[in-house]
Amino acid sequence: MACLIAGVIALAAQGENPERVLRTFRLEFIFITPGMKGYPPGFKMGPKSRSKDVKLERSFHVARYEVPQNLWRTVMGFSPSRWKGARNSVEGISYEDCVIFCAKVTSRLRKAGLIDQDEIIRIPTEIEWEYVARAGTTTRFSFGDTPAVLDAFGWHTGNAAGNDPEVGQKRPNPWGLYDIHGYLWEWCSPPSVGDRPVLRGGSWKDPADSLACAFRKEASPSLRDDGVGLRCILARDGDKEDYDPPNIGTRIKGSDWPSFLGLDRDGKSTETGIPAG
Repeated sequence: MACLIAGVIALAAQGENPERVLRTFRLEFIFITPGMKGYPPGFKMGPKSRSKDVKLERSFHVARYEVPQNLWRTVMGFSPSRWKGARNSVEGISYEDCVIFCAKVTSRLRKAGLIDQDEIIRIPTEIEWEYVARAGTTTRFSFGDTPAVLDAFGWHTGNAAGNDPEVGQKRPNPWGLYDIHGYLWEWCSPPSVGDRPVLRGGSWKDPADSLACAFRKEASPSLRDDGVGLRCILARDGDKEDYDPPNIGTRIKGSDWPSFLGLDRDGKSTETGIPAG
């Protein structure tokens, strides 16, 4: 309760209205209807050389933007971000943090009457993430195969010095999702019980290859880094498109994970000093 009160006071001091922040979050979802209204019923998941045909069975909503810091602060009472800004994407959040956030924001939205009692906010599955990232395309990126125009669509090592910009400063993908390539890696739920969660989309720290639609990395659920954030799904409770992709992408586990963020010799991130999980 003390954290919640402190968070409300902090938001008030910054001119943020908690109810308005929550309402804005709800209005920024896009309704995805696979097989209807122009949305394809499925897609080829993974790189072209070993893709799988996947069909989606349920409709859902996806957030137009990654979770911004003012929303995280409204719900959690604090912001862990290294790079400060109310509408900057929140970073430095673990998968475990995101599970807690989703439960709390679900409760707040239900109490405010902004979602139905049987609806929840949750972390996307990989099939949901790649489906909306591709947005009906079959190319490496949602805008084509060549990274030559990547600067127009995403923040990456070639055009970013940190997580400074507000969300939505680059061009969206064909379905109106911003920062789907780069800016921050986005958490996805584990492919199967016992697996680690997965990161998708690349970040401002990464080269073009890591920002491709099919690129994936597994990570410790406790990992926090200023290149990792969250994009939310809104769906009926229990509705989830599960898929185990055993033969696509790159599965990095255990001691292989540090090489992903770039570590110095003591096994800590050169950017944050956080040990790899």
